[in-house]
Amino acid sequence: MILVTSAFGRVGRAVTEQLIQEGFEVRATDINPRTTELLAIGAKEVLVGDARDRSFMQKCMAGIEQVAYVPPVMLYDEDEMAILAIDCALEAGVKQFVQLSVCHPGLSALLQHTKKLIAEEHLKMVGFRADWNFTILQPLHYTTNVPVRNIIETGVYENFKPLDRKLGYVDLRDVAEVTAKVLSEGEKHKFATYELCGSSYLSINDIAEMLERLSGKKIETIWRDRDHMFDGAFHNFCNSANDSYSRRAVLGIRDVYNDYGFAASKNVLEWLLGRPSRTMEDYIRDELAKMQNS
Repeated sequence: MILVTSAFGRVGRAVTEQLIQEGFEVRATDINPRTTELLAIGAKEVLVGDARDRSFMQKCMAGIEQVAYVPPVMLYDEDEMAILAIDCALEAGVKQFVQLSVCHPGLSALLQHTKKLIAEEHLKMVGFRADWNFTILQPLHYTTNVPVRNIIETGVYENFKPLDRKLGYVDLRDVAEVTAKVLSEGEKHKFATYELCGSSYLSINDIAEMLERLSGKKIETIWRDRDHMFDGAFHNFCNSANDSYSRRAVLGIRDVYNDYGFAASKNVLEWLLGRPSRTMEDYIRDELAKMQNS
């Protein structure tokens, strides 16, 4: 059986659905009580609780052979949570640990990247010592960060990302597929660290033009400067209005993206998939089809 953490979040749910689709038995865990809804899509077991609690994590790991560790989003102690999960998995005799991290974790200007780097380092050190089968996956930011339905319905694409500077993207479905592939292929990926980025390298204006072309709707782009970025659509982005860590982390993302950009190569992802990666246009077309069918 495979344990998927943060299973009710966007990334965790995609990984859970992919594993179920491929015939794996999944134990899903999350702090959200609604995680029990995953039983309806085929999860074998669901455990609801706090991943900071050692006794709860020990319960989650009991009888588990493989782990797909999906981190929580923008939590100040996510590094400590990852370390606890790694230690509990190793103690429980888990055979394979796949950690979803982030692309370029060494960029210290990005607080949540630094947290994931600490978690990666711990996994490597205990993994090497124990000769443990672990793999680290480092996805870039997702095409799902583009809220197609909201943009089409409002005609506005509001952003703190730069309107003209190009950024790289990866499709969440590709990341879920690679996660399942690594888990299904056993020791072939032992000790590996894989950077996962798709082929789309686009600015916000590029994406807006693509949305206009594919939907026939006029789209206005709005850029929020640093002093006003938490106005409007980003008032409570990642709880940044109430959480000082989240606020600093989001400001770090804003500054890096605007001042430098953010990207990676598609090569590793496409090698793992054995096919071209999904593009932003693929994602937008799929989201528009969902809107038409809803």
